[in-house]
Amino acid sequence: MRFIHIADVHLDTAFAGRSDDTRNRLRQASRDALARCVDVAIAERVDAVLIAGDLFDGSQLSFATERFLLSHLGELAEADIQVVYATGNHDPGNALRAGGPDWPGNVTVIDAEEPVTITIRGRDGDTAGYVTGAGHATGRVAADLSQLLHPTPDTPLPQVALLHTLVMSVAGSGTHHRYAPSQLEHLRGAGFHYWALGHVHQCQELSADPPVHYSGNLQGRDPRETGPKGGLLVDLSDPGHPMVEFREFSQVRWEHLTVGDIGGANTLDELAGEVVGAWERARSDDPGNEDTEWMVAVDLAGPSPLWRQLRDPDELETIVDEVAVRLGALGCEVRTRNVHSPARVADHAGRQDVLGAALRLCAEVRGGGERLDLSDTDLAGYEADRDGSLDAYLNRLLEGGAEEILTRMLTPE
Repeated sequence: MRFIHIADVHLDTAFAGRSDDTRNRLRQASRDALARCVDVAIAERVDAVLIAGDLFDGSQLSFATERFLLSHLGELAEADIQVVYATGNHDPGNALRAGGPDWPGNVTVIDAEEPVTITIRGRDGDTAGYVTGAGHATGRVAADLSQLLHPTPDTPLPQVALLHTLVMSVAGSGTHHRYAPSQLEHLRGAGFHYWALGHVHQCQELSADPPVHYSGNLQGRDPRETGPKGGLLVDLSDPGHPMVEFREFSQVRWEHLTVGDIGGANTLDELAGEVVGAWERARSDDPGNEDTEWMVAVDLAGPSPLWRQLRDPDELETIVDEVAVRLGALGCEVRTRNVHSPARVADHAGRQDVLGAALRLCAEVRGGGERLDLSDTDLAGYEADRDGSLDAYLNRLLEGGAEEILTRMLTPE
């Protein structure tokens, strides 16, 4: 039995907070990734495509996605490829039954906790193996569904378990809800030749014997989900010697870049050049594909003579635009919370001179321990309804003040 294992497609993710163009491109990217999966399934002449939950991001599909999905499932039907889909927490069975699409005949949807075993037919029409799965009936399944899955008895044919679950020992489990939690020890001893899992968006092998795999999500959705994304091509023709191969399906990739050596950049052009250089070095080992589009999150860090500009939202917006253009990125984010002035306040706060006294006084005022005998009438622009307490206003007013004092007193004009 040969099949493709995918999960966490999340069709129609909202991608809220991004521009209309970027949001539309990312939504289309999820559809494009699934289309590539279908193309590979047909080219590889697999027997089945297994979907381990969260095919949708919610219960309501856009018309464009519904039309796209039914068209591509129809292509699989024409190629005599079965589809077995076990629902997850984002696309639970109760929601699908209320408003899901009219599935083609080659698709089996497992939408409840009661286990279902599907016979997979090979190219010759004979039985190639079995897939046993359970689905999420609701969006908050707390039971260990893996305990319900049992192999078909008295057969030497390959047996696959299909489940959307959080294996508690898995890398990245802390960022996912504990829906249908399971234990790796149980999965390994359950008697299946392969576990096709979904819910964790990082592709990873939990066990080699027997194979227990998360395929990861088909298309990254945010800056945390970096690297190639796709599915797993699995060959269980010889269940004792399984073959598992990652195939990349995503066209849009998210990547994170940290640039810490920016102390020599004194202009926008020089700063953008530092980012481009770091990006080129990162891509030398992982260039992506010819048609890869990039969503890039850049973290600037360390001392910089441009630290003031990097705290100014308008200046930062210009930097973001410049970096995006130079990288040819679909989208770009530049984060500067770890950038500081060339001289650090902590290194000078203990000085027994005017500079040290000024830094300590600034800290005391910001902390509410010193008011300088100021009242609300002494501060131009202070409005209690808008600004809250006087201490809060002073704290905001002096934000960055210590760095400004330090820079002015240590840096020659």
